[in-house]
Amino acid sequence: MAPIRATALALAAGLALSACSVDDGKGKAAGPVPSDKQLTIGFVNGNTIEFHTCLQNALQARASRAGVKVLTANSAMDPAKELSNIDDMIVKRVDAIVVQTVNIDSLEGGISRANRAGIPIFLTSVASVDQSKILGAVVTDVKKVGRDLGAWLAEDSKGKPAEVGIIGGAPGAAADLMNDAFKQSLGGDSKVVFDQPAFWQRAKAQDVAENLLQARPKVRYVFVHNEDMALGVLAAFKAAGRDDIKILTNGGSAAGVKAVKDGEFAVTVSNTPKSVGELAVDNVVGLLRGTKGVQKIATVPDVVVTSDNASKAPPYCS
Repeated sequence: MAPIRATALALAAGLALSACSVDDGKGKAAGPVPSDKQLTIGFVNGNTIEFHTCLQNALQARASRAGVKVLTANSAMDPAKELSNIDDMIVKRVDAIVVQTVNIDSLEGGISRANRAGIPIFLTSVASVDQSKILGAVVTDVKKVGRDLGAWLAEDSKGKPAEVGIIGGAPGAAADLMNDAFKQSLGGDSKVVFDQPAFWQRAKAQDVAENLLQARPKVRYVFVHNEDMALGVLAAFKAAGRDDIKILTNGGSAAGVKAVKDGEFAVTVSNTPKSVGELAVDNVVGLLRGTKGVQKIATVPDVVVTSDNASKAPPYCS
């Protein structure tokens, strides 16, 4: 992936383009948008947890600096609401719709409707759809997150058999991709003995963790899909006096990195929503303007954070 700074420079250069905008009916611009036309982006967010809030704030701040108007909507983890939000953005005739999807399968209907209306769709965090039907995407490589954490566990367990628990997000989209990659990278020495979703909710994750301790008291590692849920899991383990269980998680938030520094989380992966939001604006505008060198599918870099490098973790929100 090209550095964000380089993309921003390319974006600035692309503002000089002035041809007419035409959509090809497949979600991608067939010609650049005139440089004197103010762009309006519709952003359909998927939730209101810290990741989603930081993502929206970063996207809006970057858009403001670029002179781009942003209309927002939130789907509250409801696929039907997401489809309704996309319909609303179509009615408002935005220049592009950026979607942080609730469920990649249900997103297909929204993409089809936007394509028929001639409005390109751009995705954040995942891009596991027919990429000919979208303008582009800025993704967190959730498969790599899963692989990295699985590989860390395999090395940490030193080849000894270990029981592993998973407390996931919501079935569908990023959670399934991350889960599958994690399981595949464990090798034959460790075994997943518990796998339940907590729907990205800290309180629910705490409840699921309590169930895990009852069902599988010998568990040694628990992979929790994000740090907010991991803090709920940590509370359950502390209450049970189980500081022997290693928590593996994902996010890179200030609270998550602090938990790594304090030895409460064993490891996290930093892939910040700040970077996703900023790069989404840069690339949507660049692709609409016809800027050369802007990637259709761009990947946000991530960092495996342990106690050894936690002091150098990148900022999460600002």
